[in-house]
Amino acid sequence: MCRRFSLDLDWDAVARDFGVDDDGIDATALPERTFRVEPRQTIGVVASGRDGKRHLSGGDWSLVPSWSESRELGYPTYNARMESAARKPTFRDAMRGSRAIIPTAGYFEFKGRRPFYFHASDDAPLAMAGLFSWWRAEAGAPWLLTATVLTCAAVGGAAEVHDRMPLLVPAGMTDAWLDRSVDGSEIIADVHRAGVPLSGDLDHYEVAEPAPGEDGPRCVAPLADSAPPRLF
Repeated sequence: MCRRFSLDLDWDAVARDFGVDDDGIDATALPERTFRVEPRQTIGVVASGRDGKRHLSGGDWSLVPSWSESRELGYPTYNARMESAARKPTFRDAMRGSRAIIPTAGYFEFKGRRPFYFHASDDAPLAMAGLFSWWRAEAGAPWLLTATVLTCAAVGGAAEVHDRMPLLVPAGMTDAWLDRSVDGSEIIADVHRAGVPLSGDLDHYEVAEPAPGEDGPRCVAPLADSAPPRLF
């Protein structure tokens, strides 16, 4: 599963990559640059709106279905298994027509307590498959955009670290994945088939576990490069 990733991103470049016009960027809601975003923090979400346009905004990383009476569900929803999302009450409505792309510079998987960082060899942003939902506490309260990252069985180097990994959306399937008129259960197998090879091509290495609240490039530095010099 993915429970930490990097947002070392240029949001304007992300918008261009995913076909979001300037008027579709909600810059005030997007998170600041960070190398270690975690569940319940703000992430970037690319999705198609009911206006037919593509949007980029900030969202809470833990999906809350619109019918929930509480933001606290009692179980984690920052990840959703692609194999069962269409059947789970928490995710099935979003799987039908509220799918998203969650952009990232790279993500972390853990082997026990040891974090490993996965990223493209050219450091191009990755497009993680996601689902989104709008939720509010009560009528008249502001709406909160919430989202989850879909995961699949790990392959290649990822399988040496963990049994799950984020599902990546190939560039050629972005339009289909974000098309709200298409039921996600009809295309998830195709996205998985095309996205798994992308995961197999990612570079990865072990990194140091950051101190509480620590951020910055050291979070994604190879373990051997992140330790202070041993002079004595």
